[in-house]
Parts: sequence; C-alpha cells; structure tokens
Amino acid sequence: MAQPGESMRPQDREFADFFERWEPQVNRYLIWLEGDPSLIDDATQETMISAHRYWRRLQSLENVRAWLFKIARQRLSEARRARIRHGLSTAPHELPEQRDDAHDALALRVDQLAILEAVRKLPPRQATAMALQLQYDCPLHEIADIMEITTGSVKTHLHHARANLEILLADVDGGAR
Repeated sequence: MAQPGESMRPQDREFADFFERWEPQVNRYLIWLEGDPSLIDDATQETMISAHRYWRRLQSLENVRAWLFKIARQRLSEARRARIRHGLSTAPHELPEQRDDAHDALALRVDQLAILEAVRKLPPRQATAMALQLQYDCPLHEIADIMEITTGSVKTHLHHARANLEILLADVDGGAR
C-alpha cells in the first residue's frame, strides 16, 4: 500500500475500491448466517484476503457476488470448525451479550431481529438460500450458483425455509402469525 502522500498504483486503487464496495456486503450476508460478531469478522476478513489473493481471476468473473458469497460461506464454516477445535462454544446462548443502549432503535428493529434470529435457526442450506433472497434479492439462478446446487433445489430450500420460518416466528409471537 502507498504511504501517506504517495499515490496508489492503479491495481491497488482498483482493489481498494472493490474492498470498499464488497466488504460490507459480505459482512451483511454473514450476519444472516451467524450470531457471533467475531466469527463474522474473521470470515469476512478471510473472504477479502481470498479476493485479494485471486484478484486477477476475480476481475474476469461475470458474477463476483456469487464467488464472494460462496467463499464467505466456506470461510464461516472454517471459522466455526476452528472455534470447535479450540474448545470454544458456538452455542448462541453462550456467546457474549451485545448491548444496545438505544432502546428506541432496538424497539424499531424487533421484527427484523426476530426474522434474523429465526433464519439463523434454519438448517444451513435453508438459511443460506433465505439470507440471499431476503438480504440481496438474488434471483434463483444466482442463489444456485452461490450454493452450487440446481435452481430446483434452491426452490425446495426456500419453500422449506418459509414453512420453518412460519413456525419459528409463530413461536416468537406466541402463535399470532
């Protein structure tokens, strides 16, 4: 990287622009799949390191988002396995609590958080498909590319995810849904 006062090389500037655009999107995608901020941050960082490592190849891809999200899901799985190998818990109730002192902001997001938590309780493939659809409005063929499955399988995962979410969210609302 360039020192202060120096200009960046064009390829460094291109990757910096890429990073600024895609790192937050990778992070938001992983938030749908994981509740532990440290795992999310690790997986996001490892994804962007992979993007830098394969930068030339990545520049020629037609669907960069599919590649990034596929790698992000793999890096998240690796981070989870590493945590388990080191004897650390991945159980949501054993993770440190996050405090939000802005009570009003929290009140506005109760429904969103309930959906997010419910998606995290889904089986992994259902959670991935639902996160890609809800957060990014990905078309079925792109979800299929990211998950490396057929569009028919995506439809099945989404169908089951919706049915499971209905049950999970009904439990949250005390059967009101």
